[in-house]
Amino acid sequence: MKKIIYISFIFLVLTQACTEPFDVALESTHIRLVVQGSISDVRTAHQVSLTKSADYFSNAPAPKVTGATVSINDGENTFDLTEISDGLYETDTIVGEIGKTYTLTINSEGETYTASSRLNYCTPIDSINFGFYDYSEYYEEEIDSSEIETEPYLSILLNAQEPNTPNDFYLWKIYKNGVLESDTLDELNISDDYFANGDYLYDVEVQWYEEAIVGDTITLEMQAISEDYYNYINGLLTETVYNLGPLGGPPANAVGNISNDAMGFFLAYSVVQITKIVPEKEEWIELEWF
Repeated sequence: MKKIIYISFIFLVLTQACTEPFDVALESTHIRLVVQGSISDVRTAHQVSLTKSADYFSNAPAPKVTGATVSINDGENTFDLTEISDGLYETDTIVGEIGKTYTLTINSEGETYTASSRLNYCTPIDSINFGFYDYSEYYEEEIDSSEIETEPYLSILLNAQEPNTPNDFYLWKIYKNGVLESDTLDELNISDDYFANGDYLYDVEVQWYEEAIVGDTITLEMQAISEDYYNYINGLLTETVYNLGPLGGPPANAVGNISNDAMGFFLAYSVVQITKIVPEKEEWIELEWF
């Protein structure tokens, strides 16, 4: 009985303990240029966004950097970008070439910034299929699985030949009925070819989306990206989506490729797409948990 009373007393003290607000005072850091831009082998007007960094707890929109001189060079030609709105710079309609290295040069407020990226080859996509996981077998038998509220979840399965060259890196996006579905950082899927170099990728799950409806038009986009951009995305995910809060390490900026202590990334990449209409459910492939 004494043990019960003692444990009850401890529980009461812990549950009634007061909490005090803990305010973290962070010093202001020096302002740096933030660059986000790319060029691909798609014939279009390519864009570069310039902003300035802000303090960690700043709730104001990032200040736009206007009046900069921005250009992209491919080793032979120089393409000047035009500021189409505050902080947003755009090329004429051009197409990047596979195998070329593109160098971005920015002159802003008396400083010069550069970044280079090679436009790598992207293997063609032979086809895609659609897969699903059957959740019903993972519930107790006495539970009626039809009463469990789960949203239809559709996997996009890739069929393609991975080139027999090491150190290839990929990024996948998905469009549903012409609208980008993977429009946030945590909805992108990236991978290297460490375990698949030179292999045929047969029904490999590379993207997914919820609320699948028969008749949806699905477009899978695959990009061949650089290793440093792959590491950059992983760094961003580590500091945001995969952040462990108080249990994690101290926050740090993801390492980009912009010179002169600037932040952000300039990427050259190639891209392939394939489109398919979601068939009847009988044609979906059931996937297994491992």
